Amino acid sequence: MASREVGVALLGVGTVGGAVARTIAERGDVIEARTGVRLVVRRAMARSRERVIQVGLPPEIATTELDDVLGDDRAEIVVEAMGGEEPAASYLLRSLQAGKHVVTANKEALAKHFAELAAAAHAAGRALLFEASVGGGIPLMASLRQILAVNRVSRIRGIVNGTTNYILTQMAEQGTAYAEALQEAQRLGYAEPDPTADVEGYDAAYKLAILASLAAGRHIRPERVDRTGITGVTPEQVGEARSRGGAIKLIASAELDGEEWRLRVAPEFVPGDDLLAHVRLNFNAVEITGDRVGPVVLYGQGAGPQPTASAIVSDIVDAVRFGVALAPHVAPE
Repeated sequence: MASREVGVALLGVGTVGGAVARTIAERGDVIEARTGVRLVVRRAMARSRERVIQVGLPPEIATTELDDVLGDDRAEIVVEAMGGEEPAASYLLRSLQAGKHVVTANKEALAKHFAELAAAAHAAGRALLFEASVGGGIPLMASLRQILAVNRVSRIRGIVNGTTNYILTQMAEQGTAYAEALQEAQRLGYAEPDPTADVEGYDAAYKLAILASLAAGRHIRPERVDRTGITGVTPEQVGEARSRGGAIKLIASAELDGEEWRLRVAPEFVPGDDLLAHVRLNFNAVEITGDRVGPVVLYGQGAGPQPTASAIVSDIVDAVRFGVALAPHVAPE
């Protein structure tokens, strides 16, 4: 097939942005052969030119200014890989308003500004894609879109945070104390130096709010999630759950009660005959229940630079091929 060259701009070239750059470089020929899309990184916004060079990109594409990105007509797609609410949310909005397709893995910015960003995407006629924001490399958003095309989803339930799942697995299988398991998760790069967002359930709440918003078709803010983290889970509770053939897991659940959604993130006892009891280490699993299809379970690596980059680059290609058709329909709350 005839190839089309598409320019990409990266906002941030840290762990995730760097992995995206390397994936485009290493898999570019495969992507072009399979899709007809030739991806080229045209701009890279970073704190220093040296960081851009470190991830294998040419120094001349480096910038510290968003205006350089938005003013470059060769960059059709903006990939936001900065994390955090601000300035990322503002950059996402400005990119859409400038007529760029946008791809992001930023669950916090998306969960808090979903309706505004969705409206901007539709107004600009551009795609807003975020496969990597929930579930890392799991094709969760693509599957949910397909299910929602026909089904009324009444329940979403799963393990959506790899850090806490790793800690709870180590506590259950190795008898490791919470503090020691957290230190090991930090050493392996699963947990941040400040692990609050993970262990207190904020990360899972952001992800659950995104999923529930898509199912509801309106913005459900993360503040509506009844949230409890894992810091109060004791070795005795973990051991008792294991003796009963089950496990303690940080479960994110959204259930439709009439016309209202009830959302909760909390550690729960999961019996051994439940698939979620057997999700180990940093893996994620999400069960979506539709009125036609019934329960569907998706499982895979929920974090890590390579799975995340895989989802982001797939989103880039989809943005080129389908455009605004893939912008979410999320009304204001």
